[in-house]
Amino acid sequence: MSEQVEYERKEPKRQANFLLPEPLLAELRRLIPAKMRSQVVAGALERELARIKAKKALADYFGAWRAVDGKA
Repeated sequence: MSEQVEYERKEPKRQANFLLPEPLLAELRRLIPAKMRSQVVAGALERELARIKAKKALADYFGAWRAVDGKA
């Protein structure tokens, strides 16, 4: 779990309150020790945000490198 080491840095942290579907929360509690849950959620959220940003960038710039006048 090398990704979790990244979240052990001494960065400012703030508490966030949000709702999760009960089955997802139950699985998190069953699989992840209490002291590691924030790290696991932060890692998953960071990966998902990176995926969303990449998808948006691709959509925003799709076709930006099109051939001009039919030339490659």
